[in-house]
Amino acid sequence: MNDFYSVDSFAQTLDMHPRTVRRYIRNGQLKATKVGGEWRIRKEDAEMFMGGNAKELHENAIEDVQSYIDGFHGQVTGKFQVCTVLDCYVNDKDEAFEISKIVMQHMNEDQDHGPAKSQYYYDKDAKKGRYILWGNPSFIGRVLSSVGEFGKQ
Repeated sequence: MNDFYSVDSFAQTLDMHPRTVRRYIRNGQLKATKVGGEWRIRKEDAEMFMGGNAKELHENAIEDVQSYIDGFHGQVTGKFQVCTVLDCYVNDKDEAFEISKIVMQHMNEDQDHGPAKSQYYYDKDAKKGRYILWGNPSFIGRVLSSVGEFGKQ
């Protein structure tokens, strides 16, 4: 089941509302299959969708980072806040996607990350995955350490 996203986890990956993801599915813009009454999105279909929307995701990410710099913190709150841009130059989109799974694992499993969010897109021309992370310093540090360990493999 690791090769599939639920609507909620895919929406979180893209920093979208799950209803938006369901609308993309209904409109045929995103391929998905019903499993046990719930939509599941194959890894390959998710990558194709994200690749096709890379420009829009990139523009949204730039706006979010600029908003953070300008002092609007949005969903991320707390005494200490971090916004970081992580560029990972990779061999192909599969490697970039593996790194995004590391980020999402932390987003889904870390119990003490507090308010946090992330965005990811793959730039096929530059052969890089760009990951933008917002959260408290210890959470962002754990994510970056995990990605660093992946890079040593």
